[in-house]
Amino acid sequence: MLSEARREQILAIARSLVQIPSLSGEEGAVIERTAAWMRELGYESVHVDDCGNLVGVLYGGDGATVVYDSHVDTVAAGDLSAWRYDPFGGTVADGKLYGRGACDMKGSLAASLAALAYAKQDGVLRGTALVSASVGEEIIEGLAFSRVLERYAPDLVVICESTELRLVTAGRGRAEITVTTYGKSAHASTPQLGVNALKHMARLVAALDQLTPPEHERLGKGILEPTEVISAPFPSVSVLPYQCRARYDRRVLLGETAESVLEPIRAVIASLAAADPTFRAEASVDVGSFTCYTGTVLHGKKFQTAWQTDWHSPFVRAAQAALQRAGQAAEIGHYNFCTNGSYAASIGLPVIGYGAGSETTAHITDEYLALEQLFSAAEGYYALGTAFWA
Repeated sequence: MLSEARREQILAIARSLVQIPSLSGEEGAVIERTAAWMRELGYESVHVDDCGNLVGVLYGGDGATVVYDSHVDTVAAGDLSAWRYDPFGGTVADGKLYGRGACDMKGSLAASLAALAYAKQDGVLRGTALVSASVGEEIIEGLAFSRVLERYAPDLVVICESTELRLVTAGRGRAEITVTTYGKSAHASTPQLGVNALKHMARLVAALDQLTPPEHERLGKGILEPTEVISAPFPSVSVLPYQCRARYDRRVLLGETAESVLEPIRAVIASLAAADPTFRAEASVDVGSFTCYTGTVLHGKKFQTAWQTDWHSPFVRAAQAALQRAGQAAEIGHYNFCTNGSYAASIGLPVIGYGAGSETTAHITDEYLALEQLFSAAEGYYALGTAFWA
């Protein structure tokens, strides 16, 4: 069990991080604050790379090199008037820490960086613990984090995203897909002289909504959901759109590729085109860019694979046993959303997930993290720090 002094320090760390806004590409201040906490806690090495990822290193006895990753960028707070508490106030009320990033995922960062330092101070840390405060995850999962894995080549990656203290051994991937319809501009008073790309998009969205998504027995459905539509010209006054783009969020299952995800969408497009010679459309996986707060510019395809680590692997067995010794159930679970773990798994690294809070509390107004989860996660990270042999 954590002493009262350690619990107070963990909460102080979490509050201080929540109080610093850190949108993607604007994480510099929270990285500096995290680095200061690492130095105060006795980390033997603190390094910031060209993307702005921060890694603190703790050396224990013989054992595996393990990265514990938490991203520090957050989504926007949105309508501030809709929040019960200031999203950057670090308010503690009703046994919860409120604020943007409390659950996703500064609470788990605070718990892991403190708990692993305590394990080192107590002389029970095995191997090398690398606490990663990564950037840009909300833009393209794994893109900036890849620099951490290239530099340190760990034996295991622990993703600290919320799991409600379950031991996660799998996760869905994600693809961003753009579908584009093409038409012909005309004055809105004479629509018969043109082809309305917006109407074609409406037909395409309706048709795609009828697709039966693939399903995996463990990871669930490969959801395909539209999240954005924009026509051109925009804004438009009395002009038929000559083009319309819709962005789709597709949750990727094990074994799926970019081509296999696009195939049924393109089949729907072909069917609509066969029925209407004026219908023209295309679909592609997006390629995105991210400008880090350091100025480094990264480019990458917005397609992250699903992943699964064998339940019977030595790392999973060791993690589950350590968490159970700490008094936790350590039930096996999976992530419904995509994480930095997708990239780690794609390059052949074993991945597990363990963190405080619930997936459903991320990105919401009045985001919060129960203090019980925060402190229990710290006890779990302490246990994991003693668990892994190479």
